[in-house]
Amino acid sequence: MNITYVLPPNTNVPIGGYKIVYQYANELVKRGNNVNIVFLKNGIPTGQKFSKQNFKNKIRSLINAFKNSPISVDWYKIDSQINLYFNIEKAEDFPDADVIIATAAPTTYIKNLSKKKGRKFYFIQNYETWWYADKESELLKTFAIKDMTNIVISHELESKVNSATTARAKYLPNFYDPNEFYLQKPISPRKNVVALLNHRQATKRTQLGIEILIEVRKQIPDLQVELFGVPDEPDGLPNYFHVTRLANANELRERIYGRAKVYLLPSILEGWCLTGMEAMASGAAMVASEIGGLVDYANSKNSVLIKPDKKEAFIDAIVNLLKDDEKQQRIAKQGYNDVQQYRIQNSVQILESILKGK
Repeated sequence: MNITYVLPPNTNVPIGGYKIVYQYANELVKRGNNVNIVFLKNGIPTGQKFSKQNFKNKIRSLINAFKNSPISVDWYKIDSQINLYFNIEKAEDFPDADVIIATAAPTTYIKNLSKKKGRKFYFIQNYETWWYADKESELLKTFAIKDMTNIVISHELESKVNSATTARAKYLPNFYDPNEFYLQKPISPRKNVVALLNHRQATKRTQLGIEILIEVRKQIPDLQVELFGVPDEPDGLPNYFHVTRLANANELRERIYGRAKVYLLPSILEGWCLTGMEAMASGAAMVASEIGGLVDYANSKNSVLIKPDKKEAFIDAIVNLLKDDEKQQRIAKQGYNDVQQYRIQNSVQILESILKGK
């Protein structure tokens, strides 16, 4: 097959949703397909009926990067056989293909493209109301586009998407790369280290995570925190927080997930959350919000799941695991074992069947 993925602008920094697309693209090429990746210019192609003001208001932190969208991807190794198209604005600049796949709400612009650009699919990785200044009704319209097949990565997304259209979405579970994330360091013994993602997006609730861990430190005096992500270090962090910007897979596996007893994931909204699975594969026990997306792979045996509004419960759960090595190791081992099933080889077989209409 000749397959085109369509992404928002290239910012050339690690983004989980982009990485999934790159991983699928690499694997599809290995399986004999021709793959193109198109990066839109400024997020809104010519002819798209879309509120630029809403876009700017909601992702102001990314706009400067979008103005000068890089024409290379340096943070992830994309197979040289894949054709990359940067800063695309016009319909005629899209390559012809058998299949074309939107990957975010604004990329559903592809509905306007001719049939020669490919049969249309929409790979839905999260409930992206932020593209429309949190106007849910506008997002729901993207799920009901005629002649576009929806693909979802979690059962919660499947339910939400199906509520907006009579066409049933196709379920395609995510995966992690076992060549990147594995048990380089044993689950036992580990020091009292907790890892936390630093993220601009409010739904990730990084600030809440910081507040939780400051309270944990009052009961665990030797607590150390590994904070990682793309943004700069938050102001006023205590000195027991160690910050890593733009960590690569080796750094995450060796020094962050691989040293942590616990990975704290306090998000209020996730499509799937790759970091949780990566941490489990690296031997950390996960304490996370009990929300859709996460519960596709996390449960009461392989994680500690907390109602999102229960801050004290997060604190208690982490303290309990740091004090109870037997429980922490049991959960970490179960998590490690359970995520082994989520491999790209399984997911890409499902994807190819979907794209072939099976």
